[in-house]
Amino acid sequence: MTIIWEYPWFLAAAALVGVVWWSWLSRRRRAAIRFSGTERFALTGGSWSLKARYVLPVLRSLALILLVVSIARPRKADEETRVTTEGIAMQLVVDRSKSMAKHDFALDDAGNTQMRLAAVKDVVEAFVLGDGDELAGRRNDLIGLIAFGSYADTECPLTRDHAHLIRSLRRLEPYVRREDEWQCQTAIGDALMLAVERIRNIKRRFENNETFTIKSQAIILLTDGDQTVGKFEPVEAAEVAAALGVKVYTIGAAPEFTTRDTGGFLFRSQKVQVPTPIDEESLREVAEVTGGRFFRAKDAASLNEIYAEIDRLERSAVDETTYYLYEELAYNWFDAGPVRLPPPLMVVLCLLAIEVVLANTRFRKIP
Repeated sequence: MTIIWEYPWFLAAAALVGVVWWSWLSRRRRAAIRFSGTERFALTGGSWSLKARYVLPVLRSLALILLVVSIARPRKADEETRVTTEGIAMQLVVDRSKSMAKHDFALDDAGNTQMRLAAVKDVVEAFVLGDGDELAGRRNDLIGLIAFGSYADTECPLTRDHAHLIRSLRRLEPYVRREDEWQCQTAIGDALMLAVERIRNIKRRFENNETFTIKSQAIILLTDGDQTVGKFEPVEAAEVAAALGVKVYTIGAAPEFTTRDTGGFLFRSQKVQVPTPIDEESLREVAEVTGGRFFRAKDAASLNEIYAEIDRLERSAVDETTYYLYEELAYNWFDAGPVRLPPPLMVVLCLLAIEVVLANTRFRKIP
């Protein structure tokens, strides 16, 4: 509970309590009867009413203080905050084909490497939740997750429940099992088209939402190869995205060279370094058609920098409006913790009434 004073400067009038006591203690207000001596009165002692004679100025002082407090107009302000968010509907599209299982993504200069998909998962998680450094997190955005191999699947719908999103991301594994061979190719165009459709549907859902407005739509498409299968070409899906105002950021995530085994029955097997087959031209065109950007990630550090750059390019706006519901305390009962207190003006009237009654009965003076 917040107490707000409408006229706080009027509280200075509480100093008038001194006038009450000065008037009470002043010798000029004391009536007197002349006696030849007061020795006999001293022998009688004082009654309790004589000792309690200061009750009257105390009552008047309390009444004056409460009256000043009431005029200063204390009000209880119940705060109500309304947060309106202009967020981003962002679809994460991640390649999980067999090549994403390769353990060749450099972590540092010492030669330590990590599986490609594992490196992607680490950076994406920091992108969504924040890392306390470059990445602030995307807590105000709708984010979904689509993974693809030969076919695209929605792993997590567009949601602001980022804990659920991260759980779905952590469960993501590349298609390396024998029973997953039918999923080992790369359908970039189909995955991109599915992401566009999901964003189009969520935009309809939030059209009349007063607390959350979709400011913009974006897709972050990450792959380590080129299109090998699929109904739609990546550029075709990009044109649909552009028509709906969806930006596509494309990331080619793989080292510049990859190791392959050569040789066979008649020749000795050996490992050779060959360029990683990423269709940069197609990914670049997808980004340009939609107004996005193409990035090339060759190791974990560059991948982290790319997501930090996208984080700076796509930011949400939060508008926080605070409303107050005021309740006048001068003439209303109010709660102070477990105690319910009466209005100050009512207490003022009660104190003055008690003073008048006592001044004209028990504490009455003659003359």
